[in-house]
Amino acid sequence: MTEHDTGPGYQPFRYHELTKHSPVSVRSGSHRIDWSDQPEPFKSYPDLSPIPLPDRSRDTGFPAMRAASQQLGEPRDLDLPELARLLVLSAGVRRVRSNPGGKPVYLRTYACAGALYPIEVYVACAGMEGLEAGLYHYSPLDDALRLLRPGDPRPYLLRAGGERPSPGRAPVTVILTGIPWRTNWKYRARGYRHLYWDSGMILANLLALSASGGHSSEVVLGFVDHELDTLVGIDGRSEMSICMVPIGYGEDGTSRIVAAASPASPIDHPTAKLSSRQREYDEVVEAHRQTGLRSPAEARFWQQAPYPNDAPVPPNVALTGIEKVIRRRGSKREFTHEPVLREELEGIIAHSTYELNCDWGRRLTQVALIANAVEGLKPGAYAAGWDLEQIASGNLRQKARFLCLEQDLGGDAAATLFLLSNLQDAASTLGPRSYRAAQLNAGIVAGRMYLCAYACGLGATGLTFYDDEVRRFFQTEAEPMLVVALGH
Repeated sequence: MTEHDTGPGYQPFRYHELTKHSPVSVRSGSHRIDWSDQPEPFKSYPDLSPIPLPDRSRDTGFPAMRAASQQLGEPRDLDLPELARLLVLSAGVRRVRSNPGGKPVYLRTYACAGALYPIEVYVACAGMEGLEAGLYHYSPLDDALRLLRPGDPRPYLLRAGGERPSPGRAPVTVILTGIPWRTNWKYRARGYRHLYWDSGMILANLLALSASGGHSSEVVLGFVDHELDTLVGIDGRSEMSICMVPIGYGEDGTSRIVAAASPASPIDHPTAKLSSRQREYDEVVEAHRQTGLRSPAEARFWQQAPYPNDAPVPPNVALTGIEKVIRRRGSKREFTHEPVLREELEGIIAHSTYELNCDWGRRLTQVALIANAVEGLKPGAYAAGWDLEQIASGNLRQKARFLCLEQDLGGDAAATLFLLSNLQDAASTLGPRSYRAAQLNAGIVAGRMYLCAYACGLGATGLTFYDDEVRRFFQTEAEPMLVVALGH
């Protein structure tokens, strides 16, 4: 991969700077949320008949920490009940509660800022008994599939992905898309980041569940945007393709599927309106356009061979099964000051940052943390590699609180973990697309941290932050992507 121009005019950096939080920007903001026009959290195709998913296959009971780091369990058939297990536990509805106005709030199996759920899930299937080959939309509201495009979709996935083998070999490829308005409604232009954070939370579940069933899986970010958009039937502006996840592609040589000679023909199924006053943010549309890939050759050129992973396989410090962890996971709104164990903290970090099967080929997420109450670790700030290296000492609860947008959770947690990425370094080798990869990589690591924390009997929550204050405190050129607070 050649060097890329990443100077001051570099669009992803302009977007990133524009959407940073600071004490001044937060206090001077004039945005008012119109609760009467909150977007609908589920995409609806009123003219398409639902295909109900069958009962899920039985729980694997595979340890969540091992699953989170993509260590494979006993192989099982990738049939319809197994597909139901993957979809429902990755992105389905966990429980329903009412908001103060009596409107139902559907809480899902993954963490999402503001419970706005801007991510949609599509499934490309071929060769699965009991299900016609085609491209489907997954509806978590009724746990049903709706057929959008009949026929084997793999030739088009193979073409859009620059002929990366896995989408051509996999019987199932999950496609995630993002609807910016669902999150921009509250978070404005910064909500574009949330599309990748929330996708990462779903992916942490999906990759772990796939591993627990012995299915190979990888995250593919190198695809031609407009071709994947067209295949799914979206416009790339009001709804944007995020990633592909081929599942069950095996390790047995070349694909029998040949890439399509041309893109798929357009489809246009009517969908219900999200809200009455939906709007676009130009800076979001432009950032997505500037990080796009425009041809199969560009997609092929962007994808990287995986870096060798020389980190030791992390020890397992908890045995709770992955399905049980997902069903009881939440986002904690309060922490005690009770300490966590150092071995728990180190295990959570090790499993969360362990090798990720992906097509950008390198680890983009670094971890720094403030330890407030960790048994066997002095209070202070640390950089996390194979070992924890202390970079500041003392009681830093108030500093952690301040950095996390002055939210008490940041200071009350036993440990507050800051997920960082050196955007300049990544862009110099991977180009503009690296901005998407950095945000998505951080979202996956954060989702893994949730799984590992709950496996240890702890709680977790994701937090936003003052971007440059975090960078200055840790004295790093890396930019904060996301924060996860852990504790009892």
